[in-house]
Amino acid sequence: MKTVFTKEEGVIMNSRLDFGDTKDIVNEFHYLMDTTETMWEVEFKYFYRITDDNYIQLAYRMDGGELQLSAQFKLRYENIKENIAFIVKENIEVHSPYEGYPVFEKSDLLTEWEFNGIIQAISDAKESIIKQAKAIQTPLIDYLREQKLNPRPTGYNPNSWIANCPCGGNHFIMVSTLNDEWGCGYCKRKGKIPELEKWLQEVKIKEDQKRLSRMMQELKEHGSIQSKDLTKWWMKRY
Repeated sequence: MKTVFTKEEGVIMNSRLDFGDTKDIVNEFHYLMDTTETMWEVEFKYFYRITDDNYIQLAYRMDGGELQLSAQFKLRYENIKENIAFIVKENIEVHSPYEGYPVFEKSDLLTEWEFNGIIQAISDAKESIIKQAKAIQTPLIDYLREQKLNPRPTGYNPNSWIANCPCGGNHFIMVSTLNDEWGCGYCKRKGKIPELEKWLQEVKIKEDQKRLSRMMQELKEHGSIQSKDLTKWWMKRY
């Protein structure tokens, strides 16, 4: 009997969702479509699975890798294609703030027109929400702008924003204007403006220590500062 590992619903973005392993159920998935995604135009192949306990699962292979589950939802419609369109929409919507929209390549079930219609519906809804979000200006958003962390609405709801992580990594902090709070699951940091100020100061101290070490090395080897960025930093600081 085809059943799900857990009855949770959603799109996998972090460790809070675990829909199980595909190792023993690979043959139960049906081919859905090919896309190219992210700025690096990575090739994705998507597959779907309908279980006997009335769930639909979405899985993918990236560049010929192992099959990985991406999303799972209870069946909402009698028509299989409507359920497929629903889970595809949910998957795209969750990933779009970070990866942009996928590009249709081919499918046995969805036409390019249908696929692009899903993206257009997501885009239209997000644009409306983003306009609402931008109308709400809070001290945290202003502070993020001052620190050049590029805050921008996600389009999930009017209070949901993301910003560049202070650590400089290739990921984002989540921001809520509801209570002016932020959090980074990757760095395991969270808080409000005071906690962000403290973190930014820690980052600055570490960067200054690295630059100072480089500067001392150049002075030792050449008798003067050789790097333009170090000279600019030193003059600006002192």
